Amino acid sequence: MDDDRRAAEAAPALMFSRDRPGSNLDPPPALPRRLQPREKLAARGVEVLSLTDLVALVLGSGTREHPVERLSRRLVATHGLDGLAGLSGSEWRNQAGLGPVAAGRLAAAFELGRRAWDREGRPELPAMTRPARVFEQVKGLCTARKEQLVGLYLDAQNGLIHRETLSVGSLNTTRTHPREILFPAIEHLAAGFILVHNHPSGSLEPSGEDLDFTEGARRAGELLGIPLLDHLIVSRRGYVSLRERGLM
Repeated sequence: MDDDRRAAEAAPALMFSRDRPGSNLDPPPALPRRLQPREKLAARGVEVLSLTDLVALVLGSGTREHPVERLSRRLVATHGLDGLAGLSGSEWRNQAGLGPVAAGRLAAAFELGRRAWDREGRPELPAMTRPARVFEQVKGLCTARKEQLVGLYLDAQNGLIHRETLSVGSLNTTRTHPREILFPAIEHLAAGFILVHNHPSGSLEPSGEDLDFTEGARRAGELLGIPLLDHLIVSRRGYVSLRERGLM
């Protein structure tokens, strides 16, 4: 009887330990298939992959204690792109969760990038100083059949450091939460960002929904100190800048 009582009293504690963050009793939930790096690569191309996705693809796989998604996210959060690029071979081997094979893969990947960079010289970043320059970067959206929302993330000199397709909607609508817009800005250390979306109908007039959405994104960026610099609507007829129109 005493043994049964002790077992019953221990059961809640065991259940609590299984639910406690960081417990190793249960594997972490896997990402939905459509959000996994390989699926994103196949469906949308390498350009849309985040730094975390790219690191995960180079790693290939992780372990029960260090799943690849969690490991790549930790490496990016700890070091950032510049820090990862600067790690030596021995420093890669000392990263928690990395075996010698994975450490070698990452060291080799960054060395390849470093050699290509040195050979070509540092590329000049396209400067997004005027709506017309922004439009040059997104002309492909003008003939898209579905509405798409694209984020352009800039450095302190308005140089384009990252472009990301944030959502693809139905033929006439797109919904995206501000956190999905600002996550790439944080990840790429952007100083500001520009939004662009297309109107497959050909109209360049912003709807009330467009204006409300822009204001929500502007406020969210303001809270994080990453300003929304402009929002362009594009179509086969050209483009309209909401900032030039005085609508933001």
